[in-house]
Amino acid sequence: MVANAALPGPRLRRAAARFGTWCGILLAPALALFFFRQLLEFRDPFVPWQEDALLLLTGTAWGRTFLFGAALSFLVPLAFGLARTGREAAWPVATAGVLALAAFPALTGHASAGEGLLRASTLAADIVHVLAAGAWMGGLAAVLFVDRDAVRGGADPLEALVRAFSPVAIVSVTVLVATGLFASWVHLPAISALWSEPYGQRLAWKLALVAMVLFLGWLNWRRQTPRLAEPGGSAALRRSAMLELAVAQIVLIITAILVRTPPPS
Repeated sequence: MVANAALPGPRLRRAAARFGTWCGILLAPALALFFFRQLLEFRDPFVPWQEDALLLLTGTAWGRTFLFGAALSFLVPLAFGLARTGREAAWPVATAGVLALAAFPALTGHASAGEGLLRASTLAADIVHVLAAGAWMGGLAAVLFVDRDAVRGGADPLEALVRAFSPVAIVSVTVLVATGLFASWVHLPAISALWSEPYGQRLAWKLALVAMVLFLGWLNWRRQTPRLAEPGGSAALRRSAMLELAVAQIVLIITAILVRTPPPS
């Protein structure tokens, strides 16, 4: 194995496109489950399922936003698939689709409530929050995916990948914390709501786990990354990064529950 060897540009792009394709393929079933859950809440037991589904999709702002997301869920994996075959024009399409999808949680969640400047501010903050989380956790997952692909080919580009990703992670974490604090300020009437309200309690769990992920990320950056050139350094960083991603998945689960919890009034 070639230690710390950088991948050639074309191979790196193909691996990244393959990662994007697989992630994009998961969008359609995830959105289908999301729609089914919303339909159950919207359901009128005295109306046929088909009528309720059609009304939800075409007669509500939520449904129109969902159709927008559903269209992107087919466009994004297709664009990444074309990029994987070497079609460079597909990259801007895939990038635009991913960026547009970042607005989906904001437009279908708590951030869309309210009016005027407050609504605009919470929507913007939530979209940026999703983008920052995706750049951090999605970027880390992409690094591990591309690295795994390279290791199979006899190379070890982890050091080069991590050093390129570190500035992105630092900026993303800073933005993530800032927008998360803003959302907490908007939705919580007082600090005491963190332990006295169901929404606050779940938010407190999320904040605690986010702090754990931040700590793991800091350890990877300050302790594991400098040791990449040492024997066993790459393997240690891979294990630590996988743990960071695993805890981040728990954060996402709690976030999904939090989105369905009404904020305190």
